[in-house]
Parts: sequence; C-alpha cells; structure tokens
Amino acid sequence: GDETVVIGTRQRGAPLDLMVAEAMILANSTWGQWMAQLGVPGIYRSQASLAPGVKVRMGTKALPHAGIGVPSYAWSTSPLRRYTDLVNQWQIIACAQHGATAALAAPFKPKDAELFSIISGFDAAYSAYNGVQSSMERYWTLRHVQQHSIEELDASLVKEMGAGTWLVRADTLPLMFSVMGANHLPRGARVRVKLSDVDLMALDVRGTVIAQLDAEGQGTGTDEAEQEAEDEDNLPAGPVSIAVDLNDSTPPHAP
Repeated sequence: GDETVVIGTRQRGAPLDLMVAEAMILANSTWGQWMAQLGVPGIYRSQASLAPGVKVRMGTKALPHAGIGVPSYAWSTSPLRRYTDLVNQWQIIACAQHGATAALAAPFKPKDAELFSIISGFDAAYSAYNGVQSSMERYWTLRHVQQHSIEELDASLVKEMGAGTWLVRADTLPLMFSVMGANHLPRGARVRVKLSDVDLMALDVRGTVIAQLDAEGQGTGTDEAEQEAEDEDNLPAGPVSIAVDLNDSTPPHAP
C-alpha cells in the first residue's frame, strides 16, 4: 500500500494508431452497409448529429453516425472483446455465404426479438464495465493527488450543473470534478482551481475557481469538451453515494 501512483500522458496520433483506427472504421462502415443492402439485420451504433446532448445509440437499423462521419457503423472488428461484434460477424458470414438470400439464412432474422435482447443486455453490461473502469481510474488519480500533495489544478469548464456549480476537466490528469466560483464564464474557459480535501471513500474532490487563465470572455475547446462530456462512453465517475442503515441492530458477528 506504499507504492507511488504514477500518471503519465498517453501519446496519441502515431501513424500506426491512425492506420489501425481508420481501417477499423472502414471495415465497420463497409460491412454495416453491406448487411443493410442485403436486408440482414445487425447491431449498429448511430448518432443523429453533433449537437450538444445527442448521444450515440445502439439499434438494429443502419443509421448515420455523425461523430465518425459515416452512413452506418456496425461494431464488427473485435469479436474477442465484444459480443456485439461476434453477433455481427455471424451475420456478415451469412452475407458472404448466401449473398442475396442471406436474410433467410442469417442466424438472426429481421425484427428478431433475440437481437433486441442482446442489445439490451450488452448496453447494461457495457455501462457497468465503464462504471467500474471509471471508478478505478478515479480512485488512483485521487491517490495521486494525495501522494503529491496537489492543492491546485488548471482545468477547463465543461458543463454548468446549476446552483453556481460547474463540471470541469483537469488539464494534466484524467479527472473531472465540480467547482464553485465560475459564474459568468463561458464553456471551455480555462481556470485555476483550488482543491478541497480528497475523500477516497466517496471518490470525491471539489474545487473553487481562484483565477481565469483565458482572456475575458474567451473559451477554448468548447465543442470538444462538451462532446466528450455528453458521450455515454466517456461519462466521468463521480462521487459515490454511501447508504448506511442507522437502524440496523444486528450484532457485527451474528451469523
């Protein structure tokens, strides 16, 4: 328990990463459109627009994905990691084997109730997994803040929560938290924040804005910050609600 938590910057944008990402987008989009053309149902991800609050949805219809900029997008390239990809690959194999009659031979037929059940079950499991992953990352980040006695952070305003409270994203740590004192500042504005004490039990830390780092009235990164906050795949872990039954009179060692 005495190990030092080290947080580094993950490098993005390397040529190999870009090649892999673009190849996966091409495959998922191409295969998704192919299934749709043959009338074979699949599990698609879609986003109607890039407007704030418009989230990515899962369904059986080949609808556009505005965030990626493709007419349809069906997760298919990671069958060992996601069950939805395995289901889509079963459907794609039927397309390859049967062509125009694939809809009659595919494991899942149009309007198949089992396909909707798979989507519902995957959504629940995927949300639970992301919740655990986010909470774990938040715990170790807060441990890092404690160990290094970090009292102030630079952050960007992401979303107004009401009652004078804003959600902010730290510039140098994978951490989102609420702050007070950001009245009349625009989304995306960069601020200096003084942190409160860290609560590892509740995974909580709060802050107070002590300075604005941007020129007056100028925000930076508004669209990117807001889009990340609204995407359900990137919802930040927040404080944990702890329920204690004060009326529980059961002895601690009772069977």
